[in-house]
Amino acid sequence: MENNRTEDIKQDQAEFFNLMNRYNNVDRKIIKANLKRLMKEKEIKPNDIMLLFTKDFTINNVYAWTNKAANNIPLFDQAFNIATKFNFSVEEFLKEI
Repeated sequence: MENNRTEDIKQDQAEFFNLMNRYNNVDRKIIKANLKRLMKEKEIKPNDIMLLFTKDFTINNVYAWTNKAANNIPLFDQAFNIATKFNFSVEEFLKEI
């Protein structure tokens, strides 16, 4: 039984690592465009993100992620937290638009 649990954990970790690698290797413009799309579709305001993660995100982070002039995007762990809190898959950030 313990062996099955260990295998499940390894599988989960492998899937998570694969997702993280995909996120980190996709074009930043795709992630930025999807962030803007998701914020619009789900009616998420920058302040909503900041209120959830006051220790992790500053107003400058969130606005830089949505600003056309900046090339900033959320780091994978930030994107994962946003997706979790707003109930969508982090893979939404990776969709071709």
